[in-house]
Amino acid sequence: MFGEALAIYRRRFGALVLTCALALVPANLLMSGTVLIGLAGMGAAGVGEAGTHTEQVQEKTRDLKESPPASPEERNARVNQLGREAFEGGSVFDAGLLRHAVPLAYAVLIVVTILLAGIALAHAAVVPLVLGGALGPAGAWATVASRLRELGRTAILGAPLVGLASLFCIVPGIIAAVGFSLAIPAAMSERLGGKAALQRSWNLLRGHWPMAVAAWALMAIFTVAASMASMLVAPGPWRSVVSGCVRLVTYPFPLVVLVLLYRKAVSTSAGSPRLDSSARGSPGT
Repeated sequence: MFGEALAIYRRRFGALVLTCALALVPANLLMSGTVLIGLAGMGAAGVGEAGTHTEQVQEKTRDLKESPPASPEERNARVNQLGREAFEGGSVFDAGLLRHAVPLAYAVLIVVTILLAGIALAHAAVVPLVLGGALGPAGAWATVASRLRELGRTAILGAPLVGLASLFCIVPGIIAAVGFSLAIPAAMSERLGGKAALQRSWNLLRGHWPMAVAAWALMAIFTVAASMASMLVAPGPWRSVVSGCVRLVTYPFPLVVLVLLYRKAVSTSAGSPRLDSSARGSPGT
């Protein structure tokens, strides 16, 4: 399946990239803005103050060891004082860290949701390019426009579920993302939406989880590669541009894999409904 996906990716590279760009470029811009807002909300003042306080306590401790008081009473008093300062400083640090971490948690949730929404739209546009019914970006997005109701219901339910699962623990987020892998093709080809599309995806994936996991693992590798590539340029807006370009060029390939996986799952699923001809070719082709 990866070989067939690679052949389609190479043959239709321009159409795939241009089609996905209409979804991934705005998503990347929104993600970059959200990250900046989250980091600004978290701030560095609280952490910096806590670090300064810790350094002061450590310096006083060194001074106490190097120049201990003459009387045991005074030495004990200074030790107790340092203990209180260290404890109070730790409490302030923990409270400040939690307070500043809340905006970052919100940012993580929003970033994951935005990225998944962008991937979902790009995935939807790839379906008619791979299964038939569209020769280029215009035809692909025209087909997407005819399925906006189903896609909207599916994305509104699925993306936040994956985002929440990723916020609390990364493993449930990965399982949810993989489990919903075929929901977008189902919405496009079978006109299912919301819970019905998500459930359809889980049912179709029976026996096909390894391939879906491999496709998402490839997506994760491309995401890491995009972040690493962005580190090669100076800090600033160009990092977002570089990472966005890498994702734009690489993401269509695993999306093609998932569309082919959907076609295979439908062809081997008993009692599968007939696919809508405007968004696909024959599922057995």
